[in-house]
Amino acid sequence: MRSTVVIPAGVVELLRDGLRGQIASAAQRIINAAGQLDAREHPERYQDPLRYIYALNTLMEEIGWSTQPSNLQVDLPTHAWALIEALQDQVSVHANMLRDSHLNDERREALMRDMKPLSTLALIVLLKTQARILRPTAPLSPSDVDVGSFGGGA
Repeated sequence: MRSTVVIPAGVVELLRDGLRGQIASAAQRIINAAGQLDAREHPERYQDPLRYIYALNTLMEEIGWSTQPSNLQVDLPTHAWALIEALQDQVSVHANMLRDSHLNDERREALMRDMKPLSTLALIVLLKTQARILRPTAPLSPSDVDVGSFGGGA
């Protein structure tokens, strides 16, 4: 059984912004690794940022880099990490902008309109991902249960 989450059309562009931001951050980590004097001796410094870019790009390819936003279904086992990173990026960006005391009311309202679906989607993704991790494996039959392991043995 596959676990998916629906990305509302109104959040797709924000998600893309978060993915682009996270790709840029991972690229910067590669640039930093390349700039170190012992870069040739430590190729492992490139591995995590490259894996991150691959996961982020895979989700971006799935939702489309610039297609017209529409409601999308995203497979959580495949894309949960990238989805969480992109959503976290955008929730953080929006929260930081909301802290700006120089915002006019119109801009503040626009940020709040974006923040609600972003934070709701982030919560849904986190809960669904956590539920998949914590889901108990049901025993095949009552005889498969070791009653003694529950402290109620004879």
